[in-house]
Amino acid sequence: MKYVYLSSQYPLTDEIEINDVGVILIEQLDQQGRSEVNFLRIGKTFWLENNYFSYFAIEETGDRFEFKICDRCFKLLPTDAEFSDNRHKKDNIITKRPSCKSCRKKKDGVQVSRADREEWEAKRPQKYTSFICPICEKSSIVGISKIVLDHDHSNGKVRGWLCESCNTGIGRFDDDPEIVYKAVEWLMRER
Repeated sequence: MKYVYLSSQYPLTDEIEINDVGVILIEQLDQQGRSEVNFLRIGKTFWLENNYFSYFAIEETGDRFEFKICDRCFKLLPTDAEFSDNRHKKDNIITKRPSCKSCRKKKDGVQVSRADREEWEAKRPQKYTSFICPICEKSSIVGISKIVLDHDHSNGKVRGWLCESCNTGIGRFDDDPEIVYKAVEWLMRER
């Protein structure tokens, strides 16, 4: 596969934006010398003259390279400027978040209000007491295992205390019940 990014604004539509990443489906096969490009962010295909896009090597993108592709907006962006540090790996190598700063801000959404946080912190299960996660129903010991305050990222409302694994799972599914339903369907397929 050959990957490209939109390097000049395409005047015939505002659906694709500068730095949008696409995959070449057909290379320069029509009478006007255009290529068919499928843009990943919107999942649509356009016939573009080659002066509107630039090729890049997909294997030369990511944390250790100058440019990285955001896993949400599918734009090719400068790694250091557009992606926040995430964690340190073996040999003290810093990894970047998979989403650009702009997309991360959208994903993080509305934070819990200070008043709600204080109210719920007062309800936090005591350290070294038994805690049963309301989702997975696994028992844990507070302070030995991590529990977190879960909230709705669209409005900031607190849902309650969960084990860290369930909270992470909900976050990976973007707090979207439709994705969770699809996951349930997937799990039930072969039963």
